[in-house]
Amino acid sequence: MPIAPGTALPALTALIQGSVAAYNAPGTATAAYNMTYAAYIATRQAGIAAKGGSLSAWLAGGGSASSVYNLLDSFGMNKQGSKLMPVASLHAFLTGLNPLTVDWISNFCIPLHAAPCAIGSPHVAGSTLAAELLDLYDRCASPGVVTASGGFVAGSKTMHCLFPEIAPMIDGRHSGLSYYHIDRASYLPPLGLASWTHWVGHPVSGVPNPSPRGGGRHSWRSEQFLGAVGVGQTVYEHWIAAHPALGHAGFMALDPAPGTIGIPRIIDKVLW
Repeated sequence: MPIAPGTALPALTALIQGSVAAYNAPGTATAAYNMTYAAYIATRQAGIAAKGGSLSAWLAGGGSASSVYNLLDSFGMNKQGSKLMPVASLHAFLTGLNPLTVDWISNFCIPLHAAPCAIGSPHVAGSTLAAELLDLYDRCASPGVVTASGGFVAGSKTMHCLFPEIAPMIDGRHSGLSYYHIDRASYLPPLGLASWTHWVGHPVSGVPNPSPRGGGRHSWRSEQFLGAVGVGQTVYEHWIAAHPALGHAGFMALDPAPGTIGIPRIIDKVLW
């Protein structure tokens, strides 16, 4: 269930183990969903391996769009007024992405070693990881691309399908409510950065709260998506600081469910 109102961001570290265990508890709907998610991750990994380690080559293949479509469908993207675009349309979009950029981004995971705006693209002159993530999110969230209406759910969940080790999933009822409940003053950027501007790469108004609830529902945009990436890293950094002897392997061991390959998925279970 969503976290309690007023929870400080560092306090999420104490909730991880219990929240993940509750999500994975046998017989629950969420535990059943683990199998669907794990099947997608296995298909994605096998497909990339068969293409010499290239995500873009797998996306260009015939079955990748169906795999992405089916996972998005299981996410509920064909319910509550949302309608997925046909598989052929989704495949055309995925194959139209810059393959060099897609493969480059696929090499990143949380925790990032530097702010995304400070990581230059080797393929697009003058661009950065932040700029490319912002652009890809905007494209995935555009109407008529992944879903007929577009929006933050379609954008974030498609980004997670593509880059599960860096891209968070955002919805309005679960993670969206948890983000809304986090104490605003505790929304500090990762890496000890002075402000969120140093994470996003351009001036942002206040805190890029990832919640689409409250006032955020009127102004949700790609900066909030990139802010959610940063929130995931901040939670990880707080946990590592509290458990220095356990390190990265210890954090990943908090979720023994097959198919969990990245920090965003673990954080998603905490916010659920």
